[in-house]
Amino acid sequence: MSKALRVIGKVAGIVATVGMFIPGPWTPIAAGVAGVANTLAAMTAKPPPAKGQVNESIIGANNPLPYLMGRSYSGGVQVWDTGWGGTVDKVANPYRFTPVIYSCAGPVQGLEATQLEFETVSFSGAAALGYYAGFLYRTTQLGQSPESSALAAQWSGAPGWGSGYKLSGFAAIGWSFKFDKKGKIFAQGVPQKGAIWLGVRVYDPRLDSTRPGGSGSHRIDNEATWTYSNNPALHALAYAYGRRQNGIKIFGVDLGDSVIDIAGAAAWANVCDANNWTLGGTIYEPGSKWDNLKRICEAGACVPVLAGGMLRWHYQAPRVALDTITRDDLNGPGRSVQIVQPWASRVNTMVARYRSEAHQWGYPQIDAVSVGAFVTADGEVKREERQFDLVLNPDQASELLLYDLYGRRESGPFVIPCKPRLARYRPGDALNIAADCELWPTDRLAIVTRRGVDPLTNCPTLELISETTAKHTAILGTAGTVVDGPVLPTLDERAAVYAQNIDPAGYGLAMIQTSYISGVAGATLSSQDDGGSASISVMSHTRVYPDRTVAVTGAAPAFSSRTSDADHFIFYDDPDRAGGAVTFQVTTSAATAAASDANPDRHFVGYIRTAAVGGADTGGGGGSPPGWGGGGNDAPIP
Repeated sequence: MSKALRVIGKVAGIVATVGMFIPGPWTPIAAGVAGVANTLAAMTAKPPPAKGQVNESIIGANNPLPYLMGRSYSGGVQVWDTGWGGTVDKVANPYRFTPVIYSCAGPVQGLEATQLEFETVSFSGAAALGYYAGFLYRTTQLGQSPESSALAAQWSGAPGWGSGYKLSGFAAIGWSFKFDKKGKIFAQGVPQKGAIWLGVRVYDPRLDSTRPGGSGSHRIDNEATWTYSNNPALHALAYAYGRRQNGIKIFGVDLGDSVIDIAGAAAWANVCDANNWTLGGTIYEPGSKWDNLKRICEAGACVPVLAGGMLRWHYQAPRVALDTITRDDLNGPGRSVQIVQPWASRVNTMVARYRSEAHQWGYPQIDAVSVGAFVTADGEVKREERQFDLVLNPDQASELLLYDLYGRRESGPFVIPCKPRLARYRPGDALNIAADCELWPTDRLAIVTRRGVDPLTNCPTLELISETTAKHTAILGTAGTVVDGPVLPTLDERAAVYAQNIDPAGYGLAMIQTSYISGVAGATLSSQDDGGSASISVMSHTRVYPDRTVAVTGAAPAFSSRTSDADHFIFYDDPDRAGGAVTFQVTTSAATAAASDANPDRHFVGYIRTAAVGGADTGGGGGSPPGWGGGGNDAPIP
């Protein structure tokens, strides 16, 4: 129980015991004060614990079910992993198949991108293009129920996987990998794999012609009519209602529609659309359904409330008063309880973390937001951090933080006894509290959070929380500035650690580009003055790799008419690392002689300074040019 609830429990106990000593209808509303605890628990308890998202694949038995909402990346839940294939090209069991599920409650809207190390890998059909061509394949499904066939491995014979494993209702990818003897494709093992999806479909009461104000074919009891959305209100509604497959509940709370405020969800969805509030991410079950629901709701500045046997939505939005409560509307003289939130909870500065695609779907901070008037009133900076697990936009995170800050300064919830004419107002309605009610010195707007009945008088009671109208103008439209973070390496940069060549560009800035570091043994370069220009000769030599040594038997070429007294770099291309009769090439650009993304199989041979006009012959080879630092010509240069 939250601290605020313990306080209200004490207040209710005192009211019930002594009837209070100040004017007001305390004794009749004692039950109402005590009854506020249920709603107050939902509205003042801490937000759901920050859990983040699972970006890496979950592997193991009895895994939780993933449920992907909006547009989001996921590492998925791996359901099988097997290798096989005998010996192919001297590689034992070169084939690997790993089916991974990404969401239940399919079909999802679509698969946007397949990624390795958070970088998109292009596919044509099932086969990867470019660098992974011939070594990486995929099969995909969106989660139809039933699926027409099981995910298939690229190569037949995957042990333990057959046509009966259809994974119906699950969005999934079957990953197929082939490992090569040369170790060039998956030199570091299989990279982190994942995908960006457009997630589950949801019910929208605004698109249901059987609902007041609705128009369309959506029906809450027929998921086939549901459509894709990233609106937090619609996802909260769908999760509370529950997801079914073949008539069996598989995910969600499963409340049904009779105890959910569907009209309130529709109104809240309009607010989310107007404010461009969206969500994206994955939740899991088994787990706390209440925390899951709160996690969805917080993306739309909402708290789910159980009141009067209904699930309702207390969301932030500008309100217009529907009526005014005056002293004459109170059931008896005096005033009711005004609950002030504890000083410790009324922070004035907050820092948010949100989920960022630009940061490999991690949780960077945005710059702290604060309200100057609150800082002044508190006399000090009171700072707190909050993470929004399903928020993908820094501006949205900033707005949600400010709503949290202002919300902690509101008064309530509090209960007032009313006459029967006010019984028609429901949670979410805005009412003006007149000054003669003696709650505030002036008129004040308040929001109904719950209505009830006083058991002693059989008259209605309203539970309210104050509403500061000006906060919406101050909050909406604010921008969140992302705190600068480290620049994360790309897939190519990670693979660069396993290169076969240095990058001589820049005389000392080396990058290893391919599968192996290699060295040169016995390379000899020479240059002669040809009268106004120079020639260069390159002799055969040996290329040394960690797993082999090959003879490079290029036909001792002579490069004529080269610029005299100038740096020249010798190289050749050898994608198979086979050596033999390679074709030597010469350039005056160190970068051209280096292995690179464009030329990953380039082999640097050596450096030479050509003979000067009228000067003596020069030599070169496996040494390092001036300024490169130590090391052989294919070893990394510090």
